[in-house]
Amino acid sequence: MTKGHTIDALARLDAAIVSWPHRGRLPKEQASEKMVREIGARDAEPKPPEADVLEAVRDRLRQALARSPFMQRLRSVFRTEDREKNIDRRDIRLAPWILWQGKPPAIEFPGLLDIVIKQAGQSPRTLRNLIEAWIRDFSPDGTDIAKAGQAIEQLLANTSHARLESWLQAHARFKLFSADHGPDNLAQALLGGGEDVSAILAAAGFVEGARSASSYLRAVQTKLLERLAAMLRDPGATERAQRAFQFLLQDNHLRFDDQRSLLAIRLCQAWFDNGPEPAPEIRNIIRDFLVDHIGDPRIRQDRWSGAEKEAELVRQWLTRASLEVFFGLIADYALDRQWKYRAAFWLAYLKKGVISDAWLALGKQVHAAAHAREKLGTAFGRLDGSADQSVLLLRIGKLVIGEWSHNGKLRAWREQDGPELYKQVYTRSELSKPCLPFPQDPLGGGGNETDTSGLSHFNPEKGYWQRRAASSLARYADVVIEPQEWEPR
Repeated sequence: MTKGHTIDALARLDAAIVSWPHRGRLPKEQASEKMVREIGARDAEPKPPEADVLEAVRDRLRQALARSPFMQRLRSVFRTEDREKNIDRRDIRLAPWILWQGKPPAIEFPGLLDIVIKQAGQSPRTLRNLIEAWIRDFSPDGTDIAKAGQAIEQLLANTSHARLESWLQAHARFKLFSADHGPDNLAQALLGGGEDVSAILAAAGFVEGARSASSYLRAVQTKLLERLAAMLRDPGATERAQRAFQFLLQDNHLRFDDQRSLLAIRLCQAWFDNGPEPAPEIRNIIRDFLVDHIGDPRIRQDRWSGAEKEAELVRQWLTRASLEVFFGLIADYALDRQWKYRAAFWLAYLKKGVISDAWLALGKQVHAAAHAREKLGTAFGRLDGSADQSVLLLRIGKLVIGEWSHNGKLRAWREQDGPELYKQVYTRSELSKPCLPFPQDPLGGGGNETDTSGLSHFNPEKGYWQRRAASSLARYADVVIEPQEWEPR
């Protein structure tokens, strides 16, 4: 386009602006465009007014509907319209926001819910406020929650307002406004499969905003966890758990972080009900979910308050995972002919229940291994200055044990003298410092009881190092284990 053409185009635009009836204003929005905009925004959540505005509404409603002795005697003869004559309609429209909140909750004001329901039948805006407040403050046994839900259902059936259509559809699908059945129906749909969890939440109206953290979804979570706990031994348990996790998280954080203990209790329930244990696969994904989103119970004990029994179970799972990964890594990286003897020895102590904690320090190459991350998540540290050698740290009684991969030595320290568990980075020197000497072989096979450099894994086929290590644990940790328990099967 030439400079002349540009000037002509600008002139025509200027003339068009001047010719408008209201110079400087944009043309009036077309009716069709307005309709599209309104339909597109129909699901937007109405926001409650500021707290001071609602407190003023509460005071006015309380005065207008006070339970005076005179009103108590005449209450039966007063119709709803008589009681609402002295109440501003704007106060009635805002009343849903305080029905189940505040001191006192306005649901206690005589006749107020009936007045709100009556106006909601005439005013879509009041009905929207009632729906939002009901969802926000939902409790299955809350005062008049069931009554209000039934009223919402009836009012929706009699309205054609565009902004309420989505709620009508949600109720038709999930019986959403039934206090008895709605949360359970939605929980069942979320676990059921066949449709994305996000699509189900969108269909129910819980995509984002205050609704996504509402008391209604708290009730849904309770029902969902009850259902999932009963499914963990069934075929398809892994898929059900993964779907539950999608609901339990919002932006990769727990949707209701203050419900951590209930979450842990329900997800671990199947391991405490005296039934057969669920499959290892479901155990591992539940372990990883709890560690990732509540925290490693060995490090974040405060996050497990109220679920101490479940925290101990997860600690045991993590300990087993650390041992399994360590000996798997020896097989993968160390080419150590005796790895099966080491694995059998320490798994025997794990089976006996005396290993209270385990932590891995992985060499750089191993640290990046997909196998390690798949099994452990983020529950391990790094061994600085090492490529593929790794160290397994165990706590048994008042001892800390350091078991090196490859041809590294076994070491044992008193807890106060040994390396600290759960660190993110270790140096070779802190994991190979002088340790307790190991007793001589009880069968007379030798051994230097003044050697503080550690125990070599010598002659495993005949149980040489195993007997010396077991003697050390019996002496310093008061843990006795018989040779037949640690012999490889």
